[in-house]
Amino acid sequence: MRFRNIIEKKRLILTEWDNSAESKKNFKKAIKRLKNDNIEFIVVERRLITEFAKRGYFIYSVILDSLIVITFILALLNLDTLLTFIRG
Repeated sequence: MRFRNIIEKKRLILTEWDNSAESKKNFKKAIKRLKNDNIEFIVVERRLITEFAKRGYFIYSVILDSLIVITFILALLNLDTLLTFIRG
């Protein structure tokens, strides 16, 4: 029955709060309300730079992998030339 827990659906409410004074005040009010209503919650902080870094690394890896595949294909297409060069 453990497998059922893996595919169980859960609901998630994700809300962004900026750093303005009003937003900080509303955030504290929301946390207080969740605690009063005994609702479990997790506070997660994210930095915008990490999202850019993830996207940049993904693009970098796709470009690099593409170059490796293209180089391999070109090497296969020129295999006869390489073999004659190696044989002398």
